[in-house]
Amino acid sequence: MSSSNPNDSNTSAARLNWPVDSHRMSGDFWLAFHTEVHGAVTELGLNDASITPSVVRLRNGRSLSLLQLAQHCSSLPSLEWNSLIAGHLRTMTAYLDQISEPLSMFDLRIRLVPDTLADAETLHQLGGRPFVDGVIEVLAIDVDDAVRCVPTSEIAANGWDVDEAWVSARLQTELLEVPDEIHIVDIGSADLIHVFGERPFTASTVGVIDDLIAEYAQIGDLGAIVSMPLRHSVLVHPIDNASAQCGIAGMIPIAHQLFKQGPGSVSPHLYWWRDGSLEWIPTFFDGTTSGSEFYPSPELAAALADVTR
Repeated sequence: MSSSNPNDSNTSAARLNWPVDSHRMSGDFWLAFHTEVHGAVTELGLNDASITPSVVRLRNGRSLSLLQLAQHCSSLPSLEWNSLIAGHLRTMTAYLDQISEPLSMFDLRIRLVPDTLADAETLHQLGGRPFVDGVIEVLAIDVDDAVRCVPTSEIAANGWDVDEAWVSARLQTELLEVPDEIHIVDIGSADLIHVFGERPFTASTVGVIDDLIAEYAQIGDLGAIVSMPLRHSVLVHPIDNASAQCGIAGMIPIAHQLFKQGPGSVSPHLYWWRDGSLEWIPTFFDGTTSGSEFYPSPELAAALADVTR
């Protein structure tokens, strides 16, 4: 096994070039986190693994991104890191090579994950599919209060039709995953609807978000602006009045900040929702309250113009 030794007195946060994707995670945090990852890799016997601050590269060439795990650890006492990191690595290194427990087609759910270069090979081996720009969908099940991604090769090994498994997973997700809380967020110039669930599949219900928020707002023919910054959350602003552009402007920094903070990041982007389909809305955010812009497609621009007349 090869890695930088986090206990080497010559090692520093600057030298190891710690990632700083979130303001909550300093160089000192990454040094401590890297130490725990190094220990967990040793305990699990992951021989020939190479550890960098935000990625574990296994000897078979797979890369496991550690950013979301680090985000989770940053919100917990350091004494809880070891079991969390070890459990995560144990799951991540097992699910591609063996069937860990019996499952039925009715256990399957859709899990949304970021479409990141570091995870590209792992997501490919899982049989992940594009969900929308910046987001990949994978099959998953609950395992002892955790979530295990299920590769499509395991589905095929069970003798199931892979396409039918995807259909079943989507139906089970949209029918059975019920949010725990829906509330209105007043951002001053517009209201956003926040759909939140304790379970990790709330973002995966975005296709039926109109049904989920029906008691709070109606999504009409022009659709809505939505964001899935975390797997536990969906933000919604129906395009139904002149506040739509303000809703977009206010949602941009919220989505970006929630995505960076994690845990369970999905996407920092905004999307135009219409009848269950999503269209990416290019946005820009420089980290300041006034530094956000969005670039609607001609069709979306026309829809926004309709409600501002």
